Amino acid sequence: MLDLSLEKPAGPMPSSPTVEPGGSAALNNYRARAARAAARDKWIVLASQIGILSTFLGLWEVLTRVPWFVQNTFMDPFFISRPSMVAQRLYDWTVGAQAGFIWPHLASTLLATMIGLVVSVVTGFLAGLLLSQNPRVARVLNPFITGANSLPRIAFVPLITMIFGLGLASKVVTAWFIVFFLVFFNTFKGSCSIEKHIIDFCRTLGATPSQITWNVRVPHALAWTFAALPNAVAFSLIGVVLAEFVGSTVGMGYLIISSLSTLNATDMFSTITLLSALGILLVTLIRKVERYLMRWAPEFRE
Repeated sequence: MLDLSLEKPAGPMPSSPTVEPGGSAALNNYRARAARAAARDKWIVLASQIGILSTFLGLWEVLTRVPWFVQNTFMDPFFISRPSMVAQRLYDWTVGAQAGFIWPHLASTLLATMIGLVVSVVTGFLAGLLLSQNPRVARVLNPFITGANSLPRIAFVPLITMIFGLGLASKVVTAWFIVFFLVFFNTFKGSCSIEKHIIDFCRTLGATPSQITWNVRVPHALAWTFAALPNAVAFSLIGVVLAEFVGSTVGMGYLIISSLSTLNATDMFSTITLLSALGILLVTLIRKVERYLMRWAPEFRE
């Protein structure tokens, strides 16, 4: 029979293990090699990314200058412009002949994207967390939530614009309508995926429901929520641009529609380039916030 008694064993206690000097040096060498390997891998990844981007832009620039490709394929600069022309337009918009032109449009889209993202994440997280603690209510609301999530959100953009006007409100509501369910379902799933024995163990230790929520459910659901945030940022930006397509007098979506109406491919691709850079910047900031708030998670421990 397995003896689980806590009695002190007879005889002298074994001495604690000691670390030999050679072991410490070996550990330091291993850490140094691991750090060098991580740095080398980082530079390899960066060089690969630069190489892929340079190859893509180079082919785009060269093929739009070859007469055969221009005449027989879609590589006509009238339709897809050129990287050199896009770079020149971005220079003109920022510090060149049209300096300051782009900033009001970029600021309008960025402001609506951030407000829509924050509102969507807060409401989606709270709704998912609360509903996960009420299984019966979740079963009752399940068909309604599924039906609402199945709605073609893009089709509601004109209606949202009609109700909330052409200003900031319609952009924020559109972003919220697109992003809310993404955050809600991730949070709900994360909170429901906590193993039952963990909750039962906390209750046996005398934890109150609020303590279980704050110390068990919220951290676990937060990890699932952050997993959805990169996509939430992208969809929030998409929602704002869609709202600007339908009705707006300022914003990056407005610039794209204006470029389309004048068949100006250079302006269109310049705006798309800025939107892509904005998306990368926002996702990078989200990753930084995630690393700070989730520093207790194994993947972010040093």
